[in-house]
Amino acid sequence: MHRSVFTATGYDKLQGNLLLGHSSWARKLQLIVNSAAVPWHNSDKQKGLIHGLSTSSHHLPQKLCRTLPACRLCLLTAKLLPRSTQQPSHQFVNALAWLPWLSVTAGTNFCLRCYPLADCGWFPSFTITEDYALGMLMKAKGYKAGYLNEYLAIGEAPEEIRNIFRQRSRWCKGQMQVLFSRYCPLLDTGLTLGMRLLYTSVTWCYVTNTLAVPCSVLVPFIALVFGVYPLVLNRDFALAATLFYTSSTLVTMYCTNRKHMKPLWFCIVSCHLLWFTYAKAQLNVLWKKVTKKTVVFKSTKKKGEEDGRDAKKRRFCALPQNVGDMEGTLDAWVLVASFSISMITAIVGAFQMIDRPYTAQGDFRWFLALSIFWSVYNMIPPALFIFYCYNKGQLFEDFCSFCMTLSFMVGIGGIVCTWLVPDDYNLGQVLNVSLQFFEAQRSGKVPRISNTPWRGNSGLWDSVLLPNGKNYSLLGGWYDDGGMLKLSYTTAFTVSMLSWAYHEFKGGYRSSGNVDFGANTIRWGADYLMKVSVTNITSAGASMQPIFVAQVGDMARDKLYWGSPERSNIPRPATYLSAARPGTDAMAMTSAALASAAVAIQEESLQVADVYLQKAIVLYQLAQRWRGYYAKYVESGKVYPSVSMYDDLSYAAIWIYIATGDENYLNDAIVFYDQTVSAEGHVNPNPYMFNYENVVPALDLLLYKATKDQFYKKNVQDFVRTWMNTKSRTGDIFYTPKNLAKAYPYGTLQHTANAAFYTMVAAKNVMDSKFMLYACWARNQIGYMLGDAGRSYVTGYGAVQPMKTPHKAASCPPVDVTDCTWESAYYTTDPNYNPLRGGLVGGPDDDDAWSDDRDMNNPANTVTLLNSAGFSAAMAGLVDRDINMAKCQQGNGFIQTIMLKAKGQPDAAGQRWWEGV
Repeated sequence: MHRSVFTATGYDKLQGNLLLGHSSWARKLQLIVNSAAVPWHNSDKQKGLIHGLSTSSHHLPQKLCRTLPACRLCLLTAKLLPRSTQQPSHQFVNALAWLPWLSVTAGTNFCLRCYPLADCGWFPSFTITEDYALGMLMKAKGYKAGYLNEYLAIGEAPEEIRNIFRQRSRWCKGQMQVLFSRYCPLLDTGLTLGMRLLYTSVTWCYVTNTLAVPCSVLVPFIALVFGVYPLVLNRDFALAATLFYTSSTLVTMYCTNRKHMKPLWFCIVSCHLLWFTYAKAQLNVLWKKVTKKTVVFKSTKKKGEEDGRDAKKRRFCALPQNVGDMEGTLDAWVLVASFSISMITAIVGAFQMIDRPYTAQGDFRWFLALSIFWSVYNMIPPALFIFYCYNKGQLFEDFCSFCMTLSFMVGIGGIVCTWLVPDDYNLGQVLNVSLQFFEAQRSGKVPRISNTPWRGNSGLWDSVLLPNGKNYSLLGGWYDDGGMLKLSYTTAFTVSMLSWAYHEFKGGYRSSGNVDFGANTIRWGADYLMKVSVTNITSAGASMQPIFVAQVGDMARDKLYWGSPERSNIPRPATYLSAARPGTDAMAMTSAALASAAVAIQEESLQVADVYLQKAIVLYQLAQRWRGYYAKYVESGKVYPSVSMYDDLSYAAIWIYIATGDENYLNDAIVFYDQTVSAEGHVNPNPYMFNYENVVPALDLLLYKATKDQFYKKNVQDFVRTWMNTKSRTGDIFYTPKNLAKAYPYGTLQHTANAAFYTMVAAKNVMDSKFMLYACWARNQIGYMLGDAGRSYVTGYGAVQPMKTPHKAASCPPVDVTDCTWESAYYTTDPNYNPLRGGLVGGPDDDDAWSDDRDMNNPANTVTLLNSAGFSAAMAGLVDRDINMAKCQQGNGFIQTIMLKAKGQPDAAGQRWWEGV
């Protein structure tokens, strides 16, 4: 195929060849005549080609018709029409394209024969980008296209900024017209699936670009200035950002010549610069579509053309020469605003990094560095625009080279920072892990399918000799810690905490897929509590006094044996309470546990819940009659002492009220509450330690919810605020250097986890406002346990986790590997043989120091039911309310930081920027 640009010389040669009679050559000749490549109006000979073409009548150029009577003529597109012509090009072309000898051009620098054009219905009249639409229609008709990897023509682009905006706006409008027409490529059955997606993606990129660029500019600005974090910076985000940046850079910058890298990089820059132009174009097309008006075609002035500006009309503060007459549009000012926003973001990020470069746990605040890199990256395109407004010579070329290098550097720096930002925890997964600990503590016949396959059946012969001389099976339950004792008091408090969390935050179990897991965990503990409450003893047809089994196992023998429960054959006596050996506290706590379990699982099994509730009522009545402290008669009372009973009775009464709605139980709860405050308030060394020994804080929560009495509400508020106050006047709560809240004098992670759960419930039901402030405090305390301080205190979770907890079942290898002895399993410095998951250890000392060793006499290293109960309950609350790192970084923005500093107040994490100041 012969191709020629229609210059004066080319025209003369063509005329001579035709006159010589090269008809066969002439029949194959196709010419490209396009004003996008050559400015026709500056050439006299080119003007001669269209002699006779006027605005009033559209005829073929006379000279051209006389000269080329037998060849396939190249018809000029509308870009050759006079500017005063208001009709689109396709109307003129389609009016003449019926001539059989014509071959027509479309768009910039390409041509085609008439019969394919006729097959497609001539030039598209439904869009102002007829070249794009025509190509799509021809592909739908089955015509094939090839790619010629060489330059055939060099086009001219507009140089003035206004004209650039106008050209790109026209392209966007035309392609949006196609998308919203009946020729929408996504619905065109003539195209293959790949073609549909590719043609649609060309238009869809305008939409995504319009949304992505302002978000990219505003996200770091809003985060740092206002403390509102719309993104969660975790490993998923880091991976997505890395893949996107790497792939887009490689695809965009792919070239065979290094000199082409800068023009290709300009493609990325143009996406940023033109987002507002694209947004206006899309809205324009949608509005015209709704109002059924025609989208106006606006021509683009090219290099060498007059810009049409009248010097007399220029304002006093005229725009730079390279800008052109913006005609009142805001495109340029939007880019100036974008530059200003990004610059402010970078300055604010630098200020905050200098002011406080490290977190309380000693970690560098990488998210600030990420925001600075991000904002500098966003500054580069508008900076180039501003520079171009004043200079487009060699200095601009040098500045482009510098900016291209800088963009790659800050882009890579930003990607690195995304990986250095601490990953947010998958709290739903942590909730599941916390429940797995209770699986590892199971006694009796364990299910075949389990998360802890290294555990087998144990304690199969656990039983108690009843007063009637019969053995009664005590199969089931949980081992209290790393040993083999089964304790009813601690089991009851654990069941009550898990049931409360399941009832209060069931959405957390549901959203994380742990509904069945949570319910089955509660039922395993509650079923055992049903067994230890032996209330139907008979002898010779006569009823006998009931008993309550408080402990299974011998503490002394248990300490002397180090081996797995599955291989143990040491005697396991049962210790029980009765009318002669009363234990009001333990029995009332068990009553509360069964009543709360009934409330929790009534949706899963109303029948089982009713059985639990009836037993809870019986135990509550027995606990009122048998007044006394269980520790006086039970050996484990030395480890878990109890010095109060009225709070336990009130705890049982309020849960039975919640289950039944009977006001008598509510009245009992209030009476017992008053008694515990008046008679037992002095026995607790710290009223802010919420645990099995002191449930008064829980009573305040539950009684306020039932009565709305402001007295209980004030107590709840005092409890929460005391835990959250880093400078407590009473000294009951203090903070370690790495921000762990601890209860004086012997508080462990157990008490902190209980307080975190308590705060979540209080924030939901009692505290008037600022929910996120309280929830994020709980999140930060749980985060400390999960690894915020540099290590995890939860077994089986985290990069640095406890590996040597004194746990007999976890430390012992299988029988076919080796014997489990003190030497091979306890005194070894190796980690535990089996993976124990979800157990919360006692935790660090007051200076955040903790050593991982297998010392069973050190509470800091042990895992217990009580430790994990509050931890798992708090996790349910955090998952239910979706408390994540991004939400808890709210309120740490520049504005709030300055205002809080002015008032001498600490940071208010979790609040919106206008709260807490």
